[in-house]
Amino acid sequence: MTLPNEEVLDLLRDNFIVASRNIERDRHVGVSHGYRTNQTAVGTTNGAGGRNVQLIVLACDETVLHVLPGFWNPRDLVTELLLALEVNRLHQDEERTAAEKAKLFATLHRSHLARHEASMLERSAWQDFDQHHEVMRAQTEKRDTFAVQGDGSQVLKTIPQLVHDRMVARPFKKLADFGMESFVDYGRPYYDNNSGVDQGRNFPRAVQENEKRARELAKERDEAETLKRKLEKAAKARAKTSG
Repeated sequence: MTLPNEEVLDLLRDNFIVASRNIERDRHVGVSHGYRTNQTAVGTTNGAGGRNVQLIVLACDETVLHVLPGFWNPRDLVTELLLALEVNRLHQDEERTAAEKAKLFATLHRSHLARHEASMLERSAWQDFDQHHEVMRAQTEKRDTFAVQGDGSQVLKTIPQLVHDRMVARPFKKLADFGMESFVDYGRPYYDNNSGVDQGRNFPRAVQENEKRARELAKERDEAETLKRKLEKAAKARAKTSG
């Protein structure tokens, strides 16, 4: 799936320089099992396992043109790669200002999203455990994974909508400044459709990084809550004094 497809391989061969990097030690990597080189990934939906694998399309100067987290169906991957080529042409346009390019960057991503066919959205359905995790998180924190409807209710965005919305918020960012951890922050941190007898190897460093990240986030939440209480206490004291 994803890359073992002639149309995808031809497109990559003719238009891109392809490289790979092990992200096991990166802060954004999920807790999971890794596929061995002689294994074939099972069929899944677009964007599934977004913390475990990312296809990053860069310009020559390491400007991010597009990011596709997780696995993607070959039919949909082709259209996303073609979009990246359009974005690259815009990036190389020397006659436009940075502001104009940023505006057109958003237009390209949004118009591409609007052209997605129903069959593509069906191939982009949330994994049940990822959807459940997002719903639970939304009860205690603000999540950009949900869209607000006209009546004020919230509905979970499709994976393509989430991906393109997050790209729109990062026009022509350099890879070093892109913020991959927040970009792939959706669904459950643990992903493994490679279950059963022929299971991949564990990622112990990923486990350590996730535990460290969880402790840091918990500390940040505690500090934010402590600051909130102090501010509320100070506000009450001022109100009492002025009254």
